[in-house]
Amino acid sequence: MRTLPSTDDLLRAMTVLGVPGDPLYIMKDHDDDRRRAELLAHITAALVERLEALETLAGLGVDDRADLHWQADRDAAGPGRVDRLQAARLAWVQQSVTRERGRRPDAHADAVATTLGVLIELLAHRGTARAAGPMVADAVAGLCAAADHLGTVLRAAPGECV
Repeated sequence: MRTLPSTDDLLRAMTVLGVPGDPLYIMKDHDDDRRRAELLAHITAALVERLEALETLAGLGVDDRADLHWQADRDAAGPGRVDRLQAARLAWVQQSVTRERGRRPDAHADAVATTLGVLIELLAHRGTARAAGPMVADAVAGLCAAADHLGTVLRAAPGECV
């Protein structure tokens, strides 16, 4: 098992990296595990922001970025566990899109959230004994329906999604 960083380690990392936010407010009155999760989430968000800027400065294209992140995910999670990290990222995006959507229907947000949900299911079952089962068949059908829905949405709103 890998050693998890201490709260003090994460506070030092925030300082060294210049991560915005008040650590005391971020940690609130949570227990130690939740404090570390809160701090690490803020550090991660700041690092992703900086990483994107550095990838752009380095002139990395989509393929180079994909290779870079795939290798980093593989090194961090271990072989055969990259799907778990990818599914977690997709789930975060899905939840963010859903929260920003609000209570009113939004064709764009609904199409994105549905598509991400199907992709998460496909990743969760890839390479398992259940891969050929009805769950995956339903997920593939759902992905096709989501793609059709997305195409309809994009055609209905020309110029908005350029």
